[in-house]
Amino acid sequence: MANGTFMVPCPAGQWTKVADGANYSSALLQVTSIGGVLAAIADSQSAEGASNGVLLSQSFVPFPLAAGDQVWCQPVGAGEATVRGIGTSV
Repeated sequence: MANGTFMVPCPAGQWTKVADGANYSSALLQVTSIGGVLAAIADSQSAEGASNGVLLSQSFVPFPLAAGDQVWCQPVGAGEATVRGIGTSV
């Protein structure tokens, strides 16, 4: 996969996969909507309501990824969110 940009809608109340280490060696992520979004690197989706992540902002946050890593995001609160990313190919 080539380097690229992407936008991922993140529904309220659930974790959504936004980047995969199988495709990207790193990803820069930012929130493009109002409200907070938690991001976590894991090999599978976190449990509903889990708060084991970092809070994204409107500035890009770097995530280095290994082959089995995945980045999952979940909006904080009841609103939906959108995450924009720039991925560097493997």
